[in-house]
Amino acid sequence: MLGHILTYDSPKGKVSGMIVETEAYLGPVDKAAHSYGGRRSKANDPLFQKGGTIYIYSIHSWLDMDISLQEAGLPNGVLIRGVQPLEGLDIMEENRKKTGYDVTNGPAKWIRAFGIMDKELSGTMLNAGKFNFDLTHSKTPEKIEATPRIGVANKEEWAEKKMRFIVSGNPYVSKMYKRDMNLKTLGWK
Repeated sequence: MLGHILTYDSPKGKVSGMIVETEAYLGPVDKAAHSYGGRRSKANDPLFQKGGTIYIYSIHSWLDMDISLQEAGLPNGVLIRGVQPLEGLDIMEENRKKTGYDVTNGPAKWIRAFGIMDKELSGTMLNAGKFNFDLTHSKTPEKIEATPRIGVANKEEWAEKKMRFIVSGNPYVSKMYKRDMNLKTLGWK
């Protein structure tokens, strides 16, 4: 998914960004997953749908987005944590009241920057409406790093599993230190 482009036809206009950070969640066996132990509810039902289904949920009054990846019934998903803006940067900055890397360098930040303000897209398919995932155009990272996921410290052995994937050096990756940013290439080949 890294290097692929997300596009949203927002109420204010078209916005897009390239995925620079993701986290994988392995469903029923993953203590950090919303579907751990087979837990299923109306809220997390999109994870149980076929691959490409959007799952939007609230965390501390902010929205995050996962994409289901497996066949229906297997609730594995990927959280999109960060995107590098491409189109509609002015719209994103207006939506976030921020500029620079802080506009989209986190899972709730890019969602708000894109203008997704509710869970209306949850349960819909990618490429079936306003929210699209470009399968034909992408950039290749110079280096992909795998690290432990963020915010799952209380999930025992799952806290240390390297299931967060980032474009190394990209400043739109959440919690990226300035000393680690590659401002020349932004981490792309």
